[in-house]
Amino acid sequence: MKHLLTILLAFALSAALQAQTATDSVPGSPLATDQIGTGVAKPDSVTATPTVTETPSGPTVTPVDVDDEKPRTVLHYYDKHGEPLDEPVLFLATLDTVQKVRSKPIYPLYNGLNVGVNFGDAIFIAAGQRYGSFDLWANVSLHNWFFPTIECGLGYANDTPEKSNFTYRTSPSFYAKLGLNYNFLYKSNPDYQVFLGVRAGFSSFSYDVTDIRITSDYWNETQNLSLRGLRSTSFYGEALAGLQVKIVGNFSLGWTARWHFNMHTSADGDNRPWFIPGYGGASPISMTVSAIWTIPAKKKEKDAIPETP
Repeated sequence: MKHLLTILLAFALSAALQAQTATDSVPGSPLATDQIGTGVAKPDSVTATPTVTETPSGPTVTPVDVDDEKPRTVLHYYDKHGEPLDEPVLFLATLDTVQKVRSKPIYPLYNGLNVGVNFGDAIFIAAGQRYGSFDLWANVSLHNWFFPTIECGLGYANDTPEKSNFTYRTSPSFYAKLGLNYNFLYKSNPDYQVFLGVRAGFSSFSYDVTDIRITSDYWNETQNLSLRGLRSTSFYGEALAGLQVKIVGNFSLGWTARWHFNMHTSADGDNRPWFIPGYGGASPISMTVSAIWTIPAKKKEKDAIPETP
């Protein structure tokens, strides 16, 4: 009996070892707990081994959306007044402040007073001319842009024109002119001007025409005549161009070139004047030179504008 039990026990151990060996030979197919004794695995109990995918190492890239409507940035070399900048600056193109330069004044409405004396004809008289006009004038600076001007003076003549048969005399007679200058340098230093202007002039005067020589070739005679106490009234206009330059302090010199045109001059009988005070002689072009004293406007410190170097 003892030997029979030993044989049965050995047989059972042998069967168990065979079942264990069979289970280990099938990887990934473990037996269920309730099937160990039988060694049979249920098909639903088989568990699949998961597949692992390796991710390559490297920096993580985050996608960025490109906004085509985002404002561009550009360099600007001029300010909003069109003046060049010392260094370029960066602005958003959609916020560009560059605007068209406006022709607006930078000086106050009343910017001073100029008083001048015209002595140009004195130079020509020293060179031999025998007629001339001398005047005092004044103008007001409006924004250093427009200059309403008034001129008052005396003109005289005592001349025998070339290739003429008479002597023309006019005692010193009054004339007056009223006009306007336009200064092209209205944004610059008021000590310097480049301008165009217009004038309307008036004079009422008397004159003599003497030593009139009338020669008759037929009779071979020469007759002298004189016409005295003739009178005339004249209205005339002028277009002028000039400049004004500071010399020292408030003292300046000015030069103008003038073109005269006659609007109306009355005649005494059949006689018309050869010289008109303020207008000149036969030539429609004249030159004037003026010594000018400037009385600047008083400016508040906060409104003062620095002079252009």
